Amino acid sequence: MMGRFRTALEELTGGADGYRYLLAVSGGADSTVMAHLFHEVGLDMAIAHCNFHLRGEDSNHDMRLVQQLAGQMNVPLLLREFDTIGIQKDSGLSIEMTARKLRYDWFDEIGKDYDFIVTAHQANDVAETLLLNLCRGTGLKGLASIPSKNGKIIRPMLQFTADEIREYAHQHRIPFAIDCTNADESIKRNRIRHSVLPQLADLNPNIIHTFSKNCHIFRQQYGFYRKQMDEIMNKIRIPTDQGVQINIHALGEHPCKSLILYELLNDYGFTTEVVEEIARNPQVQSGTRYLSPTHTLLVNRDHFLVRPNKLEQNKIIEIHSVEELENHFRVEHCTAEESIQYPKNNRTLFIPEEKLIFPLTLRHWHHGDFFYPLGGNGKQKLSDFFSDHKINVFQKQEVQLLCSGNAIIWIVGFRSDERYKINSSTNYYKISIK
Repeated sequence: MMGRFRTALEELTGGADGYRYLLAVSGGADSTVMAHLFHEVGLDMAIAHCNFHLRGEDSNHDMRLVQQLAGQMNVPLLLREFDTIGIQKDSGLSIEMTARKLRYDWFDEIGKDYDFIVTAHQANDVAETLLLNLCRGTGLKGLASIPSKNGKIIRPMLQFTADEIREYAHQHRIPFAIDCTNADESIKRNRIRHSVLPQLADLNPNIIHTFSKNCHIFRQQYGFYRKQMDEIMNKIRIPTDQGVQINIHALGEHPCKSLILYELLNDYGFTTEVVEEIARNPQVQSGTRYLSPTHTLLVNRDHFLVRPNKLEQNKIIEIHSVEELENHFRVEHCTAEESIQYPKNNRTLFIPEEKLIFPLTLRHWHHGDFFYPLGGNGKQKLSDFFSDHKINVFQKQEVQLLCSGNAIIWIVGFRSDERYKINSSTNYYKISIK
């Protein structure tokens, strides 16, 4: 086992010696055997352990076991305890995903001083993850299962089965903790481990190694597929200040448009059902929106716009003086004798001194808002103004209004109000976007 381990490590690192390794050790058989192998090879290593306090005294027992292991090996120990249940409460994540995020966020933080972060995933984990992903419907990426290397994270134990690791631990009298929750078959992974895989082993006694070999092939196939898909998507997807723009015409010309659309939208949390609906209806009316938990897709004439969801912007800022107004804009007081230089854009408001009455408010627009466009022919709803100027839904969310009471003085950056225009006989303020 030692020779296979050393070979795997050298393939992952280009040479096992000369690096600093941070080992994630839970106290279970997989990670304690991994630590033993690293120590026997004589590599520069430290141990990191998370106590999530999810299993009462058992969690503390695991922590003490890892502390004892690090002491016996005389290697540095980095220890972190989490109130996982308290953190998970308002996170919207499952307890498993919360623990995973806490663990890897901490590894990112402490791993900066190490060349590699090492986890103890093994061949059974690969098989279980493959089956879980098949059940979830994660596509080709899910078939690739657990990669042996992901940035600084390496997994040299993937070639060993759980049985091989347990046997090694018993032969070398390596103590390890047993997680009693692993027997709980209400957890999907445990059900696959204890019920599904044994039945598959009746069909193929080497099912774990077979799955590992298949996943190795799937990873290579997915890498090739990913490269080709990225080249295609880069011709269709255009990053913008608002998010991502997808060219509908270019997408529609491709024979695999549904697959490309799935790949384009998958990272933004859109379900397969939403992707299929969009693909089935290429002539969706402009202005139609689709929502995922994290993003909004807007159909906008000849392209889709995808951008992160934002909290509803109901915040109203009150401004009580010129000094406070200067916190938001560049403000200049001008006399009637000074000639007015109107800029070509709408980034500047000119307002008579006597009509700048405080308090002012700075807010986002609401349905039903109206104003009297400077140079226009009377009252106009903001919704109509936005339509006339082809301002899309996402841009509307960014628009701010400078108001005096209920009256809109300025659609900031777009148009001021006729009722607040200046004449040649008054002093005035010049208010510009910074």
